[in-house]
Amino acid sequence: MTTYRIFHMPGACSRVVMNALCELQIPFDDTAVNIFRGEQRTPAYLALNPKGKVPALQVGDQVLTEAVAILMLLNEQNPGQLLPLVPDPVVRAQHLADLIWCSNTLHGVARSIFMPVRIAPGAEAAVREAGTAQLTSIVPDIEHRLGDGWWHGEIWSITDVYISWCLGVAAAGGFDLGAHPALVAHTERVRSRPSFERALDREKQALERHGIQLPPGARL
Repeated sequence: MTTYRIFHMPGACSRVVMNALCELQIPFDDTAVNIFRGEQRTPAYLALNPKGKVPALQVGDQVLTEAVAILMLLNEQNPGQLLPLVPDPVVRAQHLADLIWCSNTLHGVARSIFMPVRIAPGAEAAVREAGTAQLTSIVPDIEHRLGDGWWHGEIWSITDVYISWCLGVAAAGGFDLGAHPALVAHTERVRSRPSFERALDREKQALERHGIQLPPGARL
C-alpha cells in the first residue's frame, strides 16, 4: 500500500494539497515546516526537497514537489475528483493552465501584497501597491467566471481552493476583499466543505504540535 506524507506550513499554499488529500480521503501523515524560522533551509529538509519550499509530498519512497505537479498526480490517480473529467484533451489542458495561472500569477500577486518584504526589502510599499493594482485588474474576471457558483460552474474543483487561498492571502495583506461580495461568498463556500474543514483541523493540530506562531495578519 502506498503511503503519503505531506510537508507543509499551516496557512501556506500547501493547504491546497492538503485539502486535495482530504477531499480524496487518502490517509496521510503530515510534517510541518516552519518557514518563518527557516526550517525549509535546514540540511535535513533540503536533502528531501532541494528547492527549499513547501509543499512536498512523499509518495512511498519518492518525493514530489511543486503544488500543481502534486495536484496533477493526485488527479491522475483519482480521475474526476479534483478536476472535471472531460474527454477533450484541449479542455483538460485548459484545466491545467488554470492551476498554473493560480501558481504562477495569482499566487505571486497575493504574496506581493501580504509579504512584500520577501520580494523587495526596503521597497515594501511600492511592491504592495503594484500587487494591489494588479489584483484589482484581475478581480473582475474572477468574479465574472465564478458568479454564484464554482470555477467550473456547478462543479467544485481544487482550482476553487487555490483561488480562495490566494485571495485570502491578499486580504490578510490589506486587499479589500469585502468590496467583492461574490468572492467573499465563494470563499465561504470553499471553507464550508467537509474536506476543507478536515484540512484546516490538521493545520490547527500542526500549529499546536510544533508551537508555530503565524505572522501578524495571517489566519488559518
